[in-house]
Amino acid sequence: MLEESAMVVEANTDYLWVETRSRTGCSQCGSSCTTSVVSKLFGMKRNRLKLENTLCAEVGDRVVVDIPDELLVRASVWAYLFPLLAMFAVSATGNVMGVDEGAQALLAIVGLAAGFVLVRWHTSRQGTRRRFRPSLLRIVSSDVAFSPVQQITAL
Repeated sequence: MLEESAMVVEANTDYLWVETRSRTGCSQCGSSCTTSVVSKLFGMKRNRLKLENTLCAEVGDRVVVDIPDELLVRASVWAYLFPLLAMFAVSATGNVMGVDEGAQALLAIVGLAAGFVLVRWHTSRQGTRRRFRPSLLRIVSSDVAFSPVQQITAL
């Protein structure tokens, strides 16, 4: 199970919006290595997620968001492996049919694009969206003295 802390930035009785911050592996150290410099150059990216408000969280609450490992693996397979498999399958089909190398390269690009389109279609279906959605695990604190943006930068 993957847990990530987040800040509630909008909330109502049914749903809430939380913001998490993307971190690189070494963005926390004070070293001057290349990766650290690049990380500081591009800064922290904030991600917004819409979750069901199962814990009656309010704006300003710090919460923990849960992503089950199985869902992370499935989403990774769909996002990365499926388009590559489609690319190889279409290219191999062209090879079996005896097309030249230029046409095989073009078929590989078409197969990759088709794989991405199929992934987009699959993940846009309502049942799949619900299955791959993270869930709200617990409320860590209910500090509402600061604005949500100030609290996020304090994390």
